[in-house]
Amino acid sequence: MPAPVIILNKPLWARIFTVLWAIEVLAGLGFAAGGVGLLGKGETGVAVVLIIAGLLLTIVGVVMTGISWQAARLTGPAIEMLPEGFRDRRITETVIPWSNLTWKVVFNGRAYSLQFDVDKDVRKTLHVYWAQRAMGVFNRSFNYPELTVLTLGTGKSAHQLGEILARFCSQKL
Repeated sequence: MPAPVIILNKPLWARIFTVLWAIEVLAGLGFAAGGVGLLGKGETGVAVVLIIAGLLLTIVGVVMTGISWQAARLTGPAIEMLPEGFRDRRITETVIPWSNLTWKVVFNGRAYSLQFDVDKDVRKTLHVYWAQRAMGVFNRSFNYPELTVLTLGTGKSAHQLGEILARFCSQKL
């Protein structure tokens, strides 16, 4: 087993993104409110589009604000790769045994991310933070692995994180 790898959290960009995502929440609510204000006789569908788009922006913004906030307020290690398992403290405080983890680097059309699944029995015992669970629902809807290891605050790319992870866990999806 390789020597443990500890990746410290660097929260500057997470703090900046927390503010930007919170602004998106406000913008989404503004679009939705503007759409509600346009409802009435002679409405051509623009109001409904504004409401739907505004609510979508708000939902995504709330989830991403939560994810960024989790990284922004974290002190100490963000990721720990230990002989006993993997822990990303922005996802859960629980160490996930290597034998119960499968992973891959995913390209979603815009960027790469490191994503992983956990065996069902172990997944039930993890206390995954709410924003990561919400992102997991989104990931599953596109047939991606459930949990995402953020590059935010690590100073590493998804490929670099994958290379480090490969030293510990060869179980790829």
